[in-house]
Amino acid sequence: MSFGPDFVHLHVRSGFSYGSGTAKPEDLAEVAASMSYGALALTDRDGLYGVPRFLAACEETGLSPVIGAEVSMEGGGHVVLLAESMAGYHSLCRLITSYRMRSGPSAAERRSPRCSLDELVEHAEGLVCLTGAVPFGFLPRRVLEVGHRRDARRALSLLREAFGPGELYAELTNDGTVHSRRSMRTVEAFACELGLPTLAAHEVAYVYPADHRLHEVLVAASNLTALPGPGYRPTDRLYLVPPERMRGIFADRFEALRNAAEVAERCAGAVRLTGEVHVPDAIVPGGEEPARTLVALAVAGARRRYKGKSGVTWAEIRIRLKRELSCIAELGFAPYFLIAHEAAGIAKEKGIPVTGRGSGANSLVAYCLGLTTPEPFSNRLLFERFMHEGRRDPPDIDLDFCSIRRDEVRFEMVRRYEKNGVAEAATVQTMSLRGAVRVAARALGHPPLEIDTFSSKVPTRFRDRDRVYAGLEGWEEALREPQMRGHPLQDRRRYRLLLELSAGLVGRNREAGTHSGGMVFGTDARHLSGFVPLEPSGTEGLPRCQYDKDGLEYVGLPKLDLLGLLGLRMHTALSEAGRLVSERLGWEVDPYDLPSDDRETYALIRTGSNAGMFQLESPGQMHLSRRLKPRRFQDIVASISLFRPGPVRGDLVTPYVLRRNGEEPYSVPLPDLDPVLRPTYGVLVFQEQVLEVAHVVAGFSLAEGDQIRRAMTRDRDPGAMSKLRNEFVSRAVARGVPEETAREVFRWTEGFAAYGFSAAHAASFAQLSYASAYMKRHYPAEFFCGLLNSQPMGFYSPRTLVNEARREGISILSPDIHRSGEGFTVEEDGAAIRVGLSYAKGLSRKAVDSVLEERERGPFDTLQNLYRRTAVARDSLESLVKGGFLDALSPRGDVGGRGALLSEARALPKKPPSGRRRRGQEELPLTHPACMKRRVGLHEIRGPGFLPISAEQREKMEWEALSLNVFRHPLSPYRDALRRLGVVPSVEILELSHGRAMAAGLLESLQRPPTKSGRPVYFLLIEDEAGLLQATIFERVYERYGHILHRSGAFLLEGQVETDRRRGHSYLVERVFDLAAVLSGERVPESKVVPSNGAFVRAGRSSGRRRRRAG
Repeated sequence: MSFGPDFVHLHVRSGFSYGSGTAKPEDLAEVAASMSYGALALTDRDGLYGVPRFLAACEETGLSPVIGAEVSMEGGGHVVLLAESMAGYHSLCRLITSYRMRSGPSAAERRSPRCSLDELVEHAEGLVCLTGAVPFGFLPRRVLEVGHRRDARRALSLLREAFGPGELYAELTNDGTVHSRRSMRTVEAFACELGLPTLAAHEVAYVYPADHRLHEVLVAASNLTALPGPGYRPTDRLYLVPPERMRGIFADRFEALRNAAEVAERCAGAVRLTGEVHVPDAIVPGGEEPARTLVALAVAGARRRYKGKSGVTWAEIRIRLKRELSCIAELGFAPYFLIAHEAAGIAKEKGIPVTGRGSGANSLVAYCLGLTTPEPFSNRLLFERFMHEGRRDPPDIDLDFCSIRRDEVRFEMVRRYEKNGVAEAATVQTMSLRGAVRVAARALGHPPLEIDTFSSKVPTRFRDRDRVYAGLEGWEEALREPQMRGHPLQDRRRYRLLLELSAGLVGRNREAGTHSGGMVFGTDARHLSGFVPLEPSGTEGLPRCQYDKDGLEYVGLPKLDLLGLLGLRMHTALSEAGRLVSERLGWEVDPYDLPSDDRETYALIRTGSNAGMFQLESPGQMHLSRRLKPRRFQDIVASISLFRPGPVRGDLVTPYVLRRNGEEPYSVPLPDLDPVLRPTYGVLVFQEQVLEVAHVVAGFSLAEGDQIRRAMTRDRDPGAMSKLRNEFVSRAVARGVPEETAREVFRWTEGFAAYGFSAAHAASFAQLSYASAYMKRHYPAEFFCGLLNSQPMGFYSPRTLVNEARREGISILSPDIHRSGEGFTVEEDGAAIRVGLSYAKGLSRKAVDSVLEERERGPFDTLQNLYRRTAVARDSLESLVKGGFLDALSPRGDVGGRGALLSEARALPKKPPSGRRRRGQEELPLTHPACMKRRVGLHEIRGPGFLPISAEQREKMEWEALSLNVFRHPLSPYRDALRRLGVVPSVEILELSHGRAMAAGLLESLQRPPTKSGRPVYFLLIEDEAGLLQATIFERVYERYGHILHRSGAFLLEGQVETDRRRGHSYLVERVFDLAAVLSGERVPESKVVPSNGAFVRAGRSSGRRRRRAG
């Protein structure tokens, strides 16, 4: 094979050399191909992170890829290793794993791994070794440093013996500096002296010369220094140099050029990672064939799950099971299903809630194994959406566990499968705009205070480089303010440089991260570290592989997701609620096996009072619930699928709602499509429907239909789409479909596929949605306890959930040191819930456990008695007092004694002078010397001068200690004042069809979602005593009142109620006031202009007008 030019770049770093490269692998391949290179290497520092993307890019551009790595060595310097066979690739993976896995636990040590000479020698098979770039390579450093040449000779002797002839080269590089040229000649002379062949190379760290400043900034950022600093290179020539220039640089070193071409020819295309799926080996009892074991488990599961169920015959079940099991066996994925079944089994044995989601729920086998909950027949779930014979990439099963106990399952799986290797999948962390500003400013030497000031004014949401400059507009305004006069960034040159560098850094690779739950397993034939390098993940005992989910799919390594996301703590909440119900009532309530036709549950959802309901509690979903009026499970599935950015922008929601409610007729372009579209009223809602449309209209198989769906959603290549369109139309016409109709069907199917949602995924989520709604309706006390004991999770804060429980008729009982559990508990036969000890700020888990343990020995008599018997710190006593836990221990025995208790707590020594004491032992008197320094007058504690606290003081105390409103809703004292102002409760505004209305409430959230028009629209969610209300704020109003929205925590709103059949109910805000200012009679701030991009908010000024004091 010949590559044209007698030079190939064999030392190239991409942005996956975190902190020492800037280029995307795709850009390197594209530019190299445009320069007429026939091959190109990727040699990222201490990793192969970018290899899958580089291989794909080379395949796209026609380049022959050379795969290698720049390996950092102990004692300093690096070598470049290139794989000349698959054996070399496996050696490289094992080598990187070896030295990275023994790096220290700190982040700094993980960022700077070092390979020993012995490790390098041990893993030399199939690799070509270059001794490193001048002047920082392994050999150059030792040759150029005085007194190290003997070490260089000894190291070269070991490397020669390990790599053999023709596999070790002295790398000659010239970065354009005088020092580099001199150093290259010195290294060349040393290599000649030892008879070591030389190889012409060029160290590449970026694509274009103009990128050198970004590279310098990234190097400085990785070293946490300003420019210039450690690792600084005074050159701008580490770019992808054209071949003719490289031939000119090495014109007098023909042999070095020839060696480069020869090595490239040997290594190019040697590493091929596609075409084979490496299915992990499951642990099968008795060594039975995995496929036979899977058949037995699936059949037994089918009998169990379909026992007594109607709507599907056993013959239908048997036919589909046979078809799915045959496909799974043919593709060799039976072990993968068995491993997933094993993980779920571990969870069930330990009593850990687990359910499956994602496209895996399309599989009847997965349902029968107990991995998923939606029933495939009734939900029209298609196996081909998950896997089929024509789809060779690995399947992807997602299992959701109780987040608190998920690691128990993960570590048990590691214990069982560590022989073959187990690792977490990686992610790629890229720079946000705010992070880019901080990195650039630090590299340019700005002091920390300046960095904090300007990064705080930068919006966090922009990652698209094309929108960065728009996001930075607020800086221009900030610089014009009087208080910024004399600021260093008033220097336009410095400002522009920081701006340009920040914009250039956005979206660049920052560091490797860890997937939220993806795990990868090796095989009996080859340990996982032979497929992909492993490194420490930050979780002890669980390494991370260097490929992300897309890279794993590319190289054929199936990923099993064992998820425990904070947002999916609903498993934990429902499990806790079920346990509390059984404790109170004595019978079991399984949240995952509830009647799916409960009318009261659907009636609750239709009200839109959905706070706490999984996937249905956002303001938009509440609004959709009121419009859609769900009456069956499929309505919930559709609701979850419709409320996504794509369907919202595509205006699919309104047609669906109108047709669902019988307000608008629907039709289909072909009668044959009626069975496909009738369940969704003529609207494409689910990805699975794309498969069915292709099957019904054009005669494609369902497997081919899935390939069409993937082409529509992933590739979007104009040429490929034109070819696909023509094939679709021709096959449809052959079946008697008019050509224009066929083109129209393809057009709207193509438009939908880009943002469609999987029915299996939606149905899996809908199971949790329905279960949470059912529990809220029938067991509200237990449900809210479960939610509040599983925080953080969901859309709302504990404060809002407590207020929602109060609206549902549940009494909120004050905490009590003798009655409160660790978390919220149910009392009064389900009519009340009591605040738990864990909600007291600053109270450690150890302190909570000690209180619960010690009170079993007897009640606490006094505050001092509690302090002496438990692990509660003195500072934490104040939280207990303010939160009301110790009211019974006060001199008054009620809430009025909190002031006395606070004084007593503050008088106590920081630590008990002689350790903890048990109940009945002598207490520490306040006259003890240890107390004298903090002693207060005794009359403040027990004397007649003590004054009870007011209701307002109590509320403030409880908020400070608990972040909850236990005593009452914060707006309840102002009920009459708000009524006199003309404020309408939120629940009444929701019942209005039109007209003006004034609302008031606490800030819950302020959002700016994407809109079809691109114009900014803000949604303000407020909470009053009656419930939650979403208000719409258009750009004009936001510009006038934005400063209040960003500064206040409670608002008085004036607006217009509108209702139409396409948008439903809307409350459109016209004026915004700070509610606290209105109620206190202070001057109302004058509205000031605020940029609608939200990047910078200017404080408002008082207008001088005084509003009438409320009441």
